[in-house]
Amino acid sequence: MATKFLDIPDWTSFDNEGGGTAVADISGSGRPDLVVFRVDDGPGQNAGSYRIGWDLDAEGEVTGGWSPWFAVPEWFAWHNDGSGIAVADLDGDGRPELIVLQIDAPDGPNRGVYRIGRRLSATGEVTGGWTPWIDVPDWFPWHNQGAGIAVSTLTGHRHDLVVLHVDAPEGANTGYYRVGRGLDASGAVTQGWGPWIAVPDWFFWENQGAGVALADLDGDGRPELLVFAVDNPPGANSGAYQIGWKLDADGVVTEGWSPWTAVPDWFFWENQGAGVDLADLDGDGRPELVLSVVDAPVGANLGFYRTLGLVLDRDVAAQQGVWRLQNETSQSLAIHAAALHTDEVLFFSGSSNNPENVGTKNRGVRWHPQHHTVTDAAVPADFFCAGHAQLPDGGLLVAGGTAEYDTGHPFLGLKDAWTFDPDAGWHREPDMAGGRWYPTLVTLADGHVVAFAGTNEHGDLNLVPEIWSPDGGWFALPPLPQWHGQPRVPQYAQLFLLADGRLFFSGACYGTNEGTGPGLLDLVQHSWTEVGGLDDHVERNHRNQAASVLLPPAQDQRVLLIGGGEDFGHHGRHAIDAVNIVDLTETDPHYVKAPKLPTPRMHHVAVLLPDRTVLVTGGSGGDESRPDATNEALLFDPAHPGWAAKAKARVIRLYHSVALLLADGTVVTAGSNPARGDEEYRIERYYPPYLFRGPRPVVDDVPDHLHRGSAITLTCPQAADVKWVSLTRAGSTTHCLNTDQRLVDLPIGARGAGTLDVTVPAGTSLLPPGYYLLTVTDDAGVPSIGRWTRVVL
Repeated sequence: MATKFLDIPDWTSFDNEGGGTAVADISGSGRPDLVVFRVDDGPGQNAGSYRIGWDLDAEGEVTGGWSPWFAVPEWFAWHNDGSGIAVADLDGDGRPELIVLQIDAPDGPNRGVYRIGRRLSATGEVTGGWTPWIDVPDWFPWHNQGAGIAVSTLTGHRHDLVVLHVDAPEGANTGYYRVGRGLDASGAVTQGWGPWIAVPDWFFWENQGAGVALADLDGDGRPELLVFAVDNPPGANSGAYQIGWKLDADGVVTEGWSPWTAVPDWFFWENQGAGVDLADLDGDGRPELVLSVVDAPVGANLGFYRTLGLVLDRDVAAQQGVWRLQNETSQSLAIHAAALHTDEVLFFSGSSNNPENVGTKNRGVRWHPQHHTVTDAAVPADFFCAGHAQLPDGGLLVAGGTAEYDTGHPFLGLKDAWTFDPDAGWHREPDMAGGRWYPTLVTLADGHVVAFAGTNEHGDLNLVPEIWSPDGGWFALPPLPQWHGQPRVPQYAQLFLLADGRLFFSGACYGTNEGTGPGLLDLVQHSWTEVGGLDDHVERNHRNQAASVLLPPAQDQRVLLIGGGEDFGHHGRHAIDAVNIVDLTETDPHYVKAPKLPTPRMHHVAVLLPDRTVLVTGGSGGDESRPDATNEALLFDPAHPGWAAKAKARVIRLYHSVALLLADGTVVTAGSNPARGDEEYRIERYYPPYLFRGPRPVVDDVPDHLHRGSAITLTCPQAADVKWVSLTRAGSTTHCLNTDQRLVDLPIGARGAGTLDVTVPAGTSLLPPGYYLLTVTDDAGVPSIGRWTRVVL
């Protein structure tokens, strides 16, 4: 459905300073009516007035004529920076009230005030008098460029007033909204005001109108928040809206924001106000967007209205998935990230690739996606480009980092080692024998952690592997030149612990591979065995910031190697589209070709999903070029090898970006740092298609710890339909590298009425100790919410 822009007749203003829109059945005809509002900026004092277009038809056109303009009395402002209007029956007497907002723009700070006209008659007149003007508290802008109001029942038993305004300081604008809880017919907000909440990704520098509306768009009983803005760039204007999903009782958007969607055929060059509302005009259960706008050409102004069908990414979510921008930001560059068993994510960056931040020790936070909180986790050393690995007790070992920047010499690596405990914070560990910048850390079967490579304190590649013991301290293995095969493990080598205790270097790394192709490292025999199959020079050597994963389930011991670029550090000029798979259970394993990427890609991250597919997100076709960025998510199914293109992310993710699986089955992405000082703080989450394919199975009675080789019984009402039970290890990631992530199958034995008997594999190297998400996945590929459990020694 989409009407063209239709005239609002008898628009007598030459200049306006605000507008508004509401839809409600005022006449009692059973059809919704359109209420439009304007602020007239004539000579002298301003004036606010509204009129009603009767009987909107199913296409959104006024069919019953128009009321006269009704003045809002005691309009005191001489200048306004926006306005809004809403209609709701606040006292339950069967007649609606009219709520009017104006932004007073005197010399000095602005004020937002509202008043209520009680008991609108069937002809549109306020018959029960007007309340006084009431201040919206804590109105902080000195200049605004638009506003809107809406009334909803966020708790289901009271009316709540939602106020939106556009703050217009020096520089870029920002949209903010807040909720007044418990609005009564006297205008009193009886249960207090929530805080001002910034609308994320408000990219406009100049606005000429805004609006807000609420409706349940997905039928889950919770309203969505739609915000609308008129962009006023050089040249023609445009109108766009974005939707915040699942407001809670305090007005917090709990499932993030869909992308901005442009209103088509926006032909105006100057506007002086706008407003929106949501209403189901055709009775199909899905609201339409109804908007009005003030056109401000040379001469007299004109008013227009229009109805549009909403463009919702949820319509194709079961096929494409959706991306949701989060309210919170990472507050510092998310170069490093780790999933915590507290359902939080630890983001940290040290000096964040910026020499001006050397010595800064506060660039780390804990983000809680369910609580929508970001709390301090100040780093105790410069962990920029350190290595890290998950520990048996749920902590994180971080080793290495930046001792000195590359000023007249290469980066110099730190010797520091620290552990992070989600309960107790950071703890200093004994230093390593040598510094490491860009090292790789891998947790072993016994809970020890091995560190390879990185640039040492002299600026040279560190060729001495070291092992950290949970009992404290490091011990060195023989230098790599003394190993059989004499490998030179490169920076951020992507290493995976195999079921037999060896480590596999996939071939993916940072920069040059140091002449070392894929191979197997034996930590006991101190030997290196090369793995072939990458016979082409490009396939073997252009794996700078490729991605690789141990394909699910880990019992199969297959590794997928994805893309990469030339070996010029993070400025690889050309990415490749090559993809290869190796089966490491073979007597003589070697890579074979797999279906190529749809487009060349480097700087991307691969994430294992609980439905046993692989998500590839972020990256670029080469270098740090935003025009070459690849925002399209890809899914790879190991059971049916090939790539499926999915929804496009809003935020470009290049060098220094991260992605991790969360317990609810979504994937968080953060970071991006194409140049020093160019830091991306927005957080986005991908909701895979399986979250839109029906009810999720439920798993209970998950033990808080598991012994390898044990048998357990899980409670699952959908037991008869469960296809898999899996353990997915908590991930930690940086620079396309995640040595921690693996998905291990728990074989299903007997099925009872709502129960599943499963066996925990006995292989110690298959299941390194630490925290895992236990999930069940049904025959439709829909996983449960993951439940944390700890695999113990």
